[in-house]
Amino acid sequence: MELIKNKSNTLFWMFLKQLLWVSTSILIEIFIFILLFNIGINSGFILPANFSEHYLEKNKSIISKSEPFDKELIPFTCKYGLFDSNGNYLSGDFNEDIIEDAKAFINGAKRNNYLFILIERANGYCIVQYDVSAHFSSYILHKLFPKLELTTLILFFLIFVLIVINNALHFGRKLKKELKPVLEEISQIQNRELNAERKTSKINEFNNILLSLYDMETALSQALKKEWETEQKRKSNISALAHDIKAPLTVIKGNSELILEEDNITEIYKLADIINSNSDKIERYIKLLIDETKNNLTAGNEEKIDLTVLITDIIKESEAMCSLRGIELITQSKIADGEIIINRDILERAILNLIKNAIEYTVLRKMIMMNIEYSHNKLVISIEDFGKGFTEQSLKYAKDQFYTDKTERSEEHYGLGMFFASNVAEKYNGSVTYYNKPDQTGAVVVFEAVIPINK
Repeated sequence: MELIKNKSNTLFWMFLKQLLWVSTSILIEIFIFILLFNIGINSGFILPANFSEHYLEKNKSIISKSEPFDKELIPFTCKYGLFDSNGNYLSGDFNEDIIEDAKAFINGAKRNNYLFILIERANGYCIVQYDVSAHFSSYILHKLFPKLELTTLILFFLIFVLIVINNALHFGRKLKKELKPVLEEISQIQNRELNAERKTSKINEFNNILLSLYDMETALSQALKKEWETEQKRKSNISALAHDIKAPLTVIKGNSELILEEDNITEIYKLADIINSNSDKIERYIKLLIDETKNNLTAGNEEKIDLTVLITDIIKESEAMCSLRGIELITQSKIADGEIIINRDILERAILNLIKNAIEYTVLRKMIMMNIEYSHNKLVISIEDFGKGFTEQSLKYAKDQFYTDKTERSEEHYGLGMFFASNVAEKYNGSVTYYNKPDQTGAVVVFEAVIPINK
């Protein structure tokens, strides 16, 4: 089965495209942030990191001469403190930690906690504490976001997370969309909806899965069809067998009624003999129905038996069956001495079923040949008849349960012999093969089973 040609990619390219898209989005975000930051600085909306230091150096003289002190001269991005000539804190907006560091700075000590600029005044000092970071030029925005760089990083991270989440959701929806045909096909197989429209995906790997599922669907459809046909054939043959049982029952009933009306003892014996014969026929039919339709391969236990004894018993039973039909059984055997462990009952039944089939079709030379060999732990029994051979249809379906090429049934031929023998062979890792003889009439059936010698 081939899927409709459709533009498709591999999962690798799908993931790579998504990764490139995420990377591009992040690079664009970085570019936009850098661009906006530069625009903000160039337009004066954002004060550069060295603004305070440059401003104070430039206006140091004005600040030192301001009397009374004008705190508006100090940028709002900085803090200041006024100290007398002895280093005592007079006024300003320093807190306790900054005051102590400022006093140390006046005395020449250096600490790394804060950055200070010392401006000498007529009656003391003005100490300005500043930082080297960007700030909003708007006082209101500065109060709302005093740490512009940290605010920018947080905003960048939040947008980064949004980009990643958005791309993940987009990729998930895309992947789910491409996976949907696979999930639908699996659901259809589970529900045995096997004739639904074929679907495709834009992902090569998913298309391969769909192709495997379609092959599975086809196989399942064929298996279900075959199962349905087998079940119908089973019902048909069981129904026919039940119908066949009615015939001897009718004979028995009719002859029983005649016995009640008959006074001649000789006729009564004849009628009783007919009843007995038809009773045997019913018994065979019922046994066939119970034993063969169940196809019970577990009946009986595995047992240790001498290989020579087993083969001898099979030959004797086969000869007895052939003699009832006036058929000569010619046997050849080449077997090793030793004991094997096997379910004797089913093995004998399998071989005798094949003998029955050969008897059924042997009509020309009244002869069946059976060759038995055992070597390298393999038992091979070939049965050759001289009948008309397999038909073309029989060569295809001979091992199917209930298959028979007869239009009218014989007493015991219900298409179960080859089926049962094949199952027994497979139970012992073997097989049943069959073919028509190329140079003469008749067919050959070969039974093989792996049965090691018990040591």
